[in-house]
Formats: sequence, structure tokens, C-alpha cells
Amino acid sequence: MKKHDVIIIGGGMSALVAANKLAGKMNVKIFTKKLKNNCNSWRAQGGIAAAVHNNDSPFHHYSDTLKAGCLHNDHGAVSLLVKEGVTRLNRWIAAGMSFDTDSSGSYLLGMEGAHGKRRILHAGGDQTGVRMMQYLYDKAALSSDIQIYENEQAVELLSEGGKCSGIITKGTGGRICGHRAHFTILATGGCGALFQQTSNDTSIIGDGIAMAYRAGAALSDLEFLQFHPTLIVQNGKTAGLASEAIRGEGAILTDEKGCPIMKGVHPLKDLAPRDIVARVIEGYVRQKKQVYLDITPINNFRERFPAIYKICQDAGISLDSNRIPVSPGAHFLMGGVLTDTFGRTTLPGLYAIGETARTGVHGANRLASNSLLEALVFSERAAESILIEAEKITPAQIRHNQHFEKQNTSCKVPALPSRKEIQSKITVSLGVERNEEKLKSLEAWLQEQGAEYHAYADRTGWNREKIERSNMLLTAWLMARSALERTESRGAHYRTDFPKPDQYAWQGKQIIRQLQPERLPVKN
Repeated sequence: MKKHDVIIIGGGMSALVAANKLAGKMNVKIFTKKLKNNCNSWRAQGGIAAAVHNNDSPFHHYSDTLKAGCLHNDHGAVSLLVKEGVTRLNRWIAAGMSFDTDSSGSYLLGMEGAHGKRRILHAGGDQTGVRMMQYLYDKAALSSDIQIYENEQAVELLSEGGKCSGIITKGTGGRICGHRAHFTILATGGCGALFQQTSNDTSIIGDGIAMAYRAGAALSDLEFLQFHPTLIVQNGKTAGLASEAIRGEGAILTDEKGCPIMKGVHPLKDLAPRDIVARVIEGYVRQKKQVYLDITPINNFRERFPAIYKICQDAGISLDSNRIPVSPGAHFLMGGVLTDTFGRTTLPGLYAIGETARTGVHGANRLASNSLLEALVFSERAAESILIEAEKITPAQIRHNQHFEKQNTSCKVPALPSRKEIQSKITVSLGVERNEEKLKSLEAWLQEQGAEYHAYADRTGWNREKIERSNMLLTAWLMARSALERTESRGAHYRTDFPKPDQYAWQGKQIIRQLQPERLPVKN
């Protein structure tokens, strides 16, 4: 029997988890707009959070996740995350994925911000992402059912009869291709590279969010973007990320004189939730004062954190003084394409997993190292759902390896601002601290640039760079509207004009962004 096709857009951890789960029963095609290592999963340093120790429990992990998320989380999804996470992670370990252990074979569990227990499994010290991705790619390479197409940019989702039926891609030579499949999975990551300072790969600009919106899928919680407190900076430029695990092992945030900056701010001090630490450091940045991570308490720093040591070395940062200059930067989008706990979006045939998805597990502020666990749990659940749905497809409905060429016709391209200008405007208004004046100014500027037009424009005749900038404008416009609408501060969404949570008006309420069906263009 012919196997049904599944298309996955993106090549990070969530994409590979789903692909490996589907292999053997379905044909899987993975499309990446650049090379397969141009994704955030390779950059993950801290590790993966799971209650694997006998002095911990899924309930404790559940409580910490809700507290960090300011109770905006979907409680049912969080329960699935922490319970299934342990079981699914143990299966991975049994299949060959290894994590750091001591001489007795016990896991070397790390501590990170807002966790009440040591529960972070890591590999190669601070090289967890690299090790996990290598493991997943090695596994995928053994399967003839998985094909990976690099430098093939997804431009649009195909919609037919109210269902997602595949994608349109553009190759490096400008060739336009359509690919049909019964199931399409968005695994395109978040949108950190909309900002000037970010921990993300430069390719992560919200493509999946823009494509899903144009196809009519619902989006949610776009105002909740997490800023990591400790990006490594040198001469005003971001060199990389200093994992929260450094503070978990005793490093202290200090001012230029060496005085601790988190003392008296929060009971957890340097391990307070990320939104709180980021706002404190941002206050110093606004005063043009440098904040440092004092790593003096950490023995054998070079051996314990080899990747971070190399980032500092490559950036010309001497660690003789045991200080790393840090500053906040865009890190992780808690919102995204609205899904259920099986990754299903509101558009039949379309799934979303990883940072692209709004599963509800992170609430208003992600608990450190829950992202890799989310990718594992919900990507496997999405694949399992697809396998069940595939059983319902009749032989007459099978679309096997269907693709088609589209004519690469040129079309009028509106004047687009530069990538640098877009990032500058977004950084000023959608940063760590926001207010009505800045948000309205950004919204007005985006309107002037035709942001809403980009929800309807036929971009198949545009070059790759213009397609990306179009997606940047549309994604930023959707985020700005949500941030303006939520008139409170909650987690990573902090407004100086509404500095406190409004439990009565906003507790548990989502802001949904969705293109109205009657306004959708016909795509076939």
C-alpha cells in the first residue's frame, strides 16, 4: 500500500521528533528555507526539564510551570506536559539519547530560574541542543521515509475546500513549486529575529505565524514574547546566549561595581522568573550601565560550559576577571498558532508544533527548559494524531508524492522598508517594557508600510528577501495589535501604563487573531 504524505515546514527539534515518529508508516518531507542547522534547536544550552528524580514529581513541575506562567497557562496542557514528558523522555533515553551523569550513573540535574527543584537534564554541559539534534538527525538518516529539502522556502499554505492541502515553495533559483499532502505541519519556530538583539537564528522571523494567518488559522497570545535576561554582548552586539544554568550553578548578576542587582528584588534573587530579571537588567541598560554575570562561584567554568566559553572567546571577551557582560534580548514566543493538545490548528489538515504553536503550556512566561520538553511531548502527540487520522483516508483520496510547478510570474512588489529599519521600530515599541504611545506609534507605522495588505498579497513572484520582510511586517502588526489590546501587565507582557495584572478583566482570557473567512483569497 502507498504511504500517505506529510509535509513539515522547519527542521528543528519539533520537526524531527514528529518526522521520526511518523517514519515507517508515512512519507515525510521536511522543507527548510535555509540549511538544516539554521534553527534555534541547535542553540539550546540549558537542557530539558523533567521530574525524573525521586525527590521531584510531575505535580511540583506543574506548579512551577503555572507560577512562572502567571496562571495564564492551559492547565490541562501543562498536566500532559509534565506527566507524559517523563514517560516520553525515558523512552528516548532507552532508545539511545544520553544525558550527563556523575560517576555513579546518576543524572547531573541542573537548576534554573523559577524551578523549585533540580530537574534540568543536560548533555555535553551546555551543548544539549547540539547533542539532541545530532541524535534526531542520525535517526532520521536511517529512514528512507524522511526526505529533507534545504534552501526551499515555504511561501504559502495551500487551502482547498476549507482544508490545508499542502504548501507552495520557492527554491534558491526562484523556481516555484506546489506540494500537496493530506497533512501539513508548521514547525517554523518563533519570531525572535524581528528584534535587534536576540538569541535566535537570524532566519527566525515569524514565517509560520504569517502563513497560518493568511490561510485563516487562529493565532493566540502573540503579546507574550519572552526576553532572555542574559544575552552576551560585546561592543553593543549580541555574541550569543549565557544560559540560565550558569546562574543555577551560582553565578551572580552584578552592576559595574560588582554589587548584586537582584538582592531584595525577588525571593529567588538571580533565579527569579525571566520576565522579572529581564526588566531589572533593562533598567540598567536604559541608564547606559553595563550588567555582568559574575562566574567566580563556578569551578571549572570552561569544562562545565564549553559552548559559552567559546562564545566569549570568539567575541574577544576575556574571562580573566570572571565577568560576562550581559543584556536582555528577544528569546521565545509563548503564543503562536492556536492548537489543541494534538497539535491540530483551527484549519483542518494543518498542525503546528514547537515554538510556532500556542499549546498553552507556557502561559504568559515560559518556565526555563520547558521548550524542549514541549517539543518532545506535543510533536509526538501530533504525529500520533496524524497516524490515527491517516487510517480514515480511503485509497481514492491518497495523494502520493503529488507536486506541481507554478508559473513564476512577476507581480508588483510594494515598497518595503529595510530589514534593519523593521527591527529597529519593533525593538523600540515591542521590547521588555511597552506603553500605549509606543505601541500605537508602531501600529501606525506598520499600517503605513501596508502591513494589512501583506495578509492578502500574492507573494509567489517576489524574491526571498522581500517575502521575508513581508512576513516580518505582518507578524509584527499582529503582535502589536495584541499588545495594545491587553491593558494589563502579565508575565513577559509588561506595560508601564498598566503595570499590574488585571485579574477581573484579563485572568485566563486569550486574544485571538484570525483573518475572517469571507476575506480570504482563493488559493489553489
